Amino acid sequence: MIKLLSMDANNVIGILIKGNVNTEDFELVTNFIAEVEIHYEFLRIYVEIEDVKEIYLEDLLKNLEFTLSHFHRFEKQAIVIDKKFIPYLQSISCLFVASVKVEYFAYEDKCKARCCILNEF
Repeated sequence: MIKLLSMDANNVIGILIKGNVNTEDFELVTNFIAEVEIHYEFLRIYVEIEDVKEIYLEDLLKNLEFTLSHFHRFEKQAIVIDKKFIPYLQSISCLFVASVKVEYFAYEDKCKARCCILNEF
């Protein structure tokens, strides 16, 4: 399931990814991003990933990367995930769009992640 999250800035896309994700979920995100990007020069994305297994995580990230690769105007991304996956994500960060600054946060740092994505660099 993918759910859009309310954020405190209109140029920030908030997404919760939990459990099983299907093509329709990614289409929801893609369509929403397409609607928002026509109003802003640069976008930011905040993603919370919950209840994923290690093997499933790799597939999920490939789909998320594919979705995001169509939108070159992202300047910053914050990913909140179980802290045991952060080293793995950091090791494969080269798979993400190179122009996007990506920061990873554990669940207990969710507030810090939101502040990071909403504030300037």
